[in-house]
Amino acid sequence: MPPSLKTQIAILPKKPGVYQYFDTSGEILYVGKATSLKSRVSSYFTKKSQLSPAKQIMVAKIARLETIVTANELEALLLETTLIKKFHPPYNIVMRDDKNFLYIKIALSEKFPSVSTVRKISQDNSRYFGPYVSSASVYETLRVLKKIFPYKNCSNPPEKPCFEFHLGRCLGHGTDEASIKNYQEVIKGLIKFLSGNTKEIEKNLQTQMQKASVDQQFERAALIRDRLKAINRLMQKQNVILTNQQNLDVIGYAMSGSLAAINRLVIRLGKLMDKQTVLLQHVKDQKPIEVLESFLEQFYALCPDMPDQLALPFNLKISKALAKILNARIFTPSRGRIKKILKVSNLNAEEFLRQQKASFEKDDLRLSKGLKQLTSALRLATIPKRIEAYDVANIQGQHASGSMVVFSNGKPDKKSYRRFNIKTVFGANDPAMLAEILERRFSHTPSPQKQTSSELRAQSPRSSWPLPDLIILDGGIGQLNVVRQKFGPVFSIPIVALAKGGHQNLPQQADREKIFLPSQPAIKLPNPSDELFLIERIRDEAHRFSIAGFHKKHAKSAIRSVLDDIPGIGPKSKKLLLNKFGSVKKIRQAPEADLAKIIGPKLAQRILTNL
Repeated sequence: MPPSLKTQIAILPKKPGVYQYFDTSGEILYVGKATSLKSRVSSYFTKKSQLSPAKQIMVAKIARLETIVTANELEALLLETTLIKKFHPPYNIVMRDDKNFLYIKIALSEKFPSVSTVRKISQDNSRYFGPYVSSASVYETLRVLKKIFPYKNCSNPPEKPCFEFHLGRCLGHGTDEASIKNYQEVIKGLIKFLSGNTKEIEKNLQTQMQKASVDQQFERAALIRDRLKAINRLMQKQNVILTNQQNLDVIGYAMSGSLAAINRLVIRLGKLMDKQTVLLQHVKDQKPIEVLESFLEQFYALCPDMPDQLALPFNLKISKALAKILNARIFTPSRGRIKKILKVSNLNAEEFLRQQKASFEKDDLRLSKGLKQLTSALRLATIPKRIEAYDVANIQGQHASGSMVVFSNGKPDKKSYRRFNIKTVFGANDPAMLAEILERRFSHTPSPQKQTSSELRAQSPRSSWPLPDLIILDGGIGQLNVVRQKFGPVFSIPIVALAKGGHQNLPQQADREKIFLPSQPAIKLPNPSDELFLIERIRDEAHRFSIAGFHKKHAKSAIRSVLDDIPGIGPKSKKLLLNKFGSVKKIRQAPEADLAKIIGPKLAQRILTNL
């Protein structure tokens, strides 16, 4: 144990909190929570033999630790969950693709509440439903619900009825055509439906349809009839599986090697509302109880749609903090209908895990073949374990942004991705921008000129960026030549440029894909082939990451150009305004009194005058 680490542990408080372990290069290894930081952290070093083999390897890598003291165990659990989701440490059990979970948000604080999908819950007086694992099913459900409940999906209702109003998919919010009361009834109905209470909705719509027919409002009656049909289509997917109208989540489980699958059956008022399956990674050497507990902490910590009961595949000792979050009756069924449902959930988890493992094995085989074939095609000395790809994005030189993406053993290593703001190149000059990016990238390692890769690695300090085995530039011979001239004729790291062209799935464009090599004719890879799939995947990821950085920079610049030109509006005032209103357009439309509450009457008047 490093002396500095020993000193840190000696002075740790006996208070609840979160601890983070880091290796010598500063990479996070593990995030944990504790009721007593001193006792918990010390146990890793005083009771090594009781740790799993994976945790013993982790302890040997720990170079330093950071701790955050919390007020209680519950706060520690919530903070731990947030940090695991943010960093995905290699020794934590993590949910794969958890950043893609969707929530349905109903903004109840608005006069006419809007309905949208979000990936993060905010404390903003909104009603949230979810999380949903399948975004496709969420969008399809909302598409149908829009026909049943004509909610608004525009943030700023227009002064006149919009096209959606004329199609019967909107009440004309913000006009004389709609009242707040009518719209509130729509939102109440939507909330009831998403909560599983569909019978009341159907009964209400049938009453409205009959009344419209009696009043000879045949168009309205037909519209309500179509809404009832849409409800019936959705209801076909929601089978009644419990007759006593329980609100229950059934959790199925399967585990194999370093992967585990959790299946969640969402039952509301006795109906199966949703089926979700989540994949967990880094579970090797972990006990099933630890895996399940980790899932419950990470998934339900931010789950707004909590059940009254939770059926688990085996008995689990729940901590006080987790029990407070779940706030539900937790049990393991031993017989009856719920036991049978749990068996189905377990089978779902097992089948999902089998399919995922088969898919991963197929992908790994393809990547392995692609790397070997790419090594041969580019005449590399060794298989490139670390590949770096570079791209730039700009509009005629404006808002120029560069990117570096890293693939380790053929897979994206997103923790190593980097963005670069172009500082020395002005105007549209992509080759010069790439040269600047590479120069700045290699400022983090010894110079790559006139040295072999082994010599470079010997000089490279542990804190520097690892050296690549292959560099890919998004561009053609022009980009390659400028970079070569910048670093000189002797460049120990292999570097190639891939010209933009059609995707391999479009054979008519495949002849435009060329790989340019230094002092050699351009080559074309076989199409289709594993090596072409790999190199295009890397190039496309570099392009995606670069474009995302450009859009972010462009949007930030657009905000700056409008607000920063107003005298008296500094960074703090700008942040307050944007946090409250969300956009310059909404700031412009806000009443002066609302602006004055945030930044004072003088600045409020000045903003409205300038905007």
